[in-house]
Amino acid sequence: MTRSWLLLISTTRRPQFDTQVGNEVVRSFFYVPVILLLHSLFVAETWVRADEARENFGNNVFPLLAAKCISCHGPEKQEGGLRLDSAAMVAQGGERGAAVVPGDVDRSLLVKAITFLDPDLQMPPKQKLSDGEISILTEWVRSDAVWFDLAAETDHPADDGRVIGDAFTDERNPVRRIFGGARLDLWSLQKPVAAARPTEFAHLHPIDSFVSERLQNVGLELSPEADRRTLIRRLTLDLTGLPPTSDELAAFVDDRSPDAYETLVDRLLSSPHYGERQARLWLDVVRYADTNGYERDEFRPRAWQYRDYVIRAFNQDKPFDQFIREQIAGDELVAGVPENSADADMLLATGFLRLGQWDSTAPIFQEEDRLRAEMMSDLTNTTAAAFLGLTMSCCQCHDHKYDPLLQADHYRLRAFFAGVTPRDDLPISRADEQAEIDSHNAEVDRRITSLNSELESIDRHQSEAAQRVEELTAKVSEAEGTKRSPAMAMAATDSGPTAPATHVLYQGDVSSPREEVAPGFVSLFTPSPAEIDPPRETTTGRRQALANWIASAENPWTARVIVNRIWQQHFGTGLVATPNDFGYSGERPTHPELLDWLAVEFMQRGWSIKDLHRLIVTSDTWRQRSFSEFSAVELSIRHQLYGVQSVRRLDAETLRDSLLAVSGLLKSHEAGKPVWPPMDDELLHAQPAVLEAIEGKDEGRMQGWYPDALEATDVRSVFLVRKRCLPIPFLQAFDLPETIVSCARRDTTVVAPQALMLLNSPDSIRYAEALAARVQGEQILALDDTASTTRLVETLFSTALNRISTTAELQLSIEFLQRHQVTHQDAGVEAGRLALVDLCRAILNLNEFAYID
Repeated sequence: MTRSWLLLISTTRRPQFDTQVGNEVVRSFFYVPVILLLHSLFVAETWVRADEARENFGNNVFPLLAAKCISCHGPEKQEGGLRLDSAAMVAQGGERGAAVVPGDVDRSLLVKAITFLDPDLQMPPKQKLSDGEISILTEWVRSDAVWFDLAAETDHPADDGRVIGDAFTDERNPVRRIFGGARLDLWSLQKPVAAARPTEFAHLHPIDSFVSERLQNVGLELSPEADRRTLIRRLTLDLTGLPPTSDELAAFVDDRSPDAYETLVDRLLSSPHYGERQARLWLDVVRYADTNGYERDEFRPRAWQYRDYVIRAFNQDKPFDQFIREQIAGDELVAGVPENSADADMLLATGFLRLGQWDSTAPIFQEEDRLRAEMMSDLTNTTAAAFLGLTMSCCQCHDHKYDPLLQADHYRLRAFFAGVTPRDDLPISRADEQAEIDSHNAEVDRRITSLNSELESIDRHQSEAAQRVEELTAKVSEAEGTKRSPAMAMAATDSGPTAPATHVLYQGDVSSPREEVAPGFVSLFTPSPAEIDPPRETTTGRRQALANWIASAENPWTARVIVNRIWQQHFGTGLVATPNDFGYSGERPTHPELLDWLAVEFMQRGWSIKDLHRLIVTSDTWRQRSFSEFSAVELSIRHQLYGVQSVRRLDAETLRDSLLAVSGLLKSHEAGKPVWPPMDDELLHAQPAVLEAIEGKDEGRMQGWYPDALEATDVRSVFLVRKRCLPIPFLQAFDLPETIVSCARRDTTVVAPQALMLLNSPDSIRYAEALAARVQGEQILALDDTASTTRLVETLFSTALNRISTTAELQLSIEFLQRHQVTHQDAGVEAGRLALVDLCRAILNLNEFAYID
C-alpha cells in the first residue's frame, strides 16, 4: 500500500515559481505534509498487520492450542513442566527448554513436536495434528509468535451493556473465542427450513419427489411396489410389532377399494398394539429398566408406571413437544393434587428422570456425592442424546473434541436438573379420588377413636377385662387395615424454590469442583444464563425452561432427531445413520432437504407422531419391493438412496411376540407390573446379587428373580421385566440392548446361538407345539392321507407365513412329515403330532418368518 502511495507522490507535478527563494519556501512546505502522510501510512499499515495478527491468533492459533494442548499443558496440568496458556508461560518453556523461539521455526520445540520429526517428541501423542493445523502454528511461530491477551479483551465483553449473541454473529461469544469459526459450518446447527420440492417430481408424494430426484441424478428410479401380502405384513409389523392374521391378510388382499391401503394404515395406527410397539422403541432411547443396576440391582416396584405412560402417550398421539415437556418437567406443569388423569400422567412422566442406574451401596462407603454426580451426568447426557442428538458426554471432562460445545455447556445443562429430587412415594390420585380416600380414612379414624376410648375405660381388674381388651385391640388393628392410601408413583419433584449450586468439574472429577455455573442452553446460541420463570413458589422452574427450549420450533435439533428416529424405524437406517449424534463425528444426512422438509412438516402438523408415520408409509418409497435383480453395485447405491426397500430382521421383542401370535399363545395384557418369566437356576446362581436374595441375605431389598406362572408370561415382551444384571436369554440372543446408556439403534447380528435358540430352546419348542396344536385343530392326524396332510400344510403356511405354499414346498413338507413320523415311531400314537411339531419348528426358523421383506 505504501509503495502505491509513493508512486502517486513521485508522479505529482509540483507548482512552478519564478524566484529561487519562493521556490525553496514552497518546496519546504510541500515536503512536510508528504512526510506526515508517509508516516501515517506506515502506522496505518502496521495497525492493519497487527489487527490481522490478532484476528489470526484469536480465531486460529489460540483455539487450536486450547483444543489440542492446554488440557495437558495448562493451569490444571503441566506435563513436562510446560504451560501453553499465556505468553509468559510459553516464553518460560518446560523441562526441555523454550517451547517457542519467536521467528525461528527450526529452534522451536513446539514446531518440532507437532511435525513428529523427532520420534521421542511427538505432540499431541494420540493423534497428529492435520497439515492445516500444523501450518497454523508454524506460521505463527515464523511471524514472531505474538501473543495477544484475549482474556483482557474479552473476559468481560458485556460490560458495555450489550448482550452476547450467538457464535455466528458475535465475536465475543465464548464458542467463537475458543474455537474460532472452524466448527460453525456443521449442518445441524442451522434451523431446518422446508426446501421447495423438486419441480420435475412435484406431482409425486412429497417424500417420493426428493428421493426420485436423487435417484435420477445417478440414472435410477424407484423400484416397483411390493405385492399386497408383503405390504400388509411389512406395515403391520412396522406399526404394531405383530404379524397380520390370516383373516386380516385375506380382507386386505380382497379389498379393491381405492383407499384400501390408507384404511389399513389408519386401522393399525388406531390399534392399542401401536402404542406398545412405539413404546418399546422409545424405551430403548431412554434406557428403561425395572431395576437399579450396579452391584445389588434391586427391583423398582413402580418403574412400570412410566412404561405404561409411554404406551398411553403414543396411543393418544400426544404431541411430541408436549411429550418432551411432561418427561422433563411434568411435576412443574401440575399445581398440587392432579385434577384429572392427564395431570396424573404428567407426574408419571417424570419417571424419565429416574431411569438411570442407582447405587444403593453409596452411603455405605460415603460416596453420596459421587453417586449424585454420576446421576446428574447420566441424566444430562441421556437428555441431550435422546431429544437433541448431541454427544454431551464428550464434553464432560473437557471441551468437545469435534463439535462447537464447551465443557461448561455440559454443566450449564446439568444445572437445570440440580433440583431434581427422587420420589418413590409421589401421590398421583386425582383430587376427587383423594377426597374420597380422605373421607373414608376420616370415618375409620372416628371408629378407631371410639374403640380406643372404650379400651381406656375398661377396668383391667375385672375378670372379663382381658378378653374385652383383646377383642377391642383386634378391632382397632382390623380398622387400621381398612385405611386406604393414594396411588403412588416412582417420579421426581423439585427441591424447592432454590437448587444446589452446579460447578464445572475438573476432568469430570467430583472431588475437583471449579467455577460455579448457572443453568444455560448451549453457548453456541445463548451464552448468557437461561431466563427462568418459576411457575410457582415451590419449584425452581429450571426444568420447565429447559423443556420449553428443547420443544421449541426454533431449536434446530429436536424435530430433526425424532423424524430421523421414525424414518429409521421404517427403513432400518435413518436419513442420519447416527441417530444420537448429529455432530461432526456422526454421519451427515443422505437427503438433507428431505430431512428438513419432514422436520418442518412434522412441526406444522402439530408434532403428531401418527401423522409422521402415515406420511412415510403412504409414500411409494416405503412401499417399494425389497428384492429385484440388480447388480451388487446398483443394489448398494439403491440402498444408500432409498431406491429399494431394506430387508430387516425382526428385533428381539417383535420376534418373540410374533412367535406367540402365530402359535395362538399371546395373551392380552394392557398395563401393570412387569411379568417375570421362569429362569434357569444356573443363570440365577451365577448372579451374586440374585444368589444373595435366594439365600435370604438381601434384607428385603428385592435383589432376586420372582417368576410368574409360565402361562402368565405369554404377554407382549414390552411387559416382561427388564433386569439390568440378568436379561431374558431368548431376547438377549437376538441383540437386546443394554440399559446403561441410550440405545440409538440396535445391533443386528447373525450368529450361531440365535439359530440354536430359535430351534432348540424350551421356549421355541413350546411355541412350535402350540402352533402344531393350533394348525391341527379338531382334525385327526392322518399323514398317510394326502388330502388331509395338504390341508394341514396349507394351514401352517397361512398361519405362520401369511401365504400359501408353493408346489415344491408342499411336496417337501409332506415328505418331511412322513419321514419324521417314522423317526418318532417309538412314540406310538404321538408320532404324527411330534412330526408336525418338527415341521412347525422348521417353518418358524425360516428367514421369511424372522425377517421383514
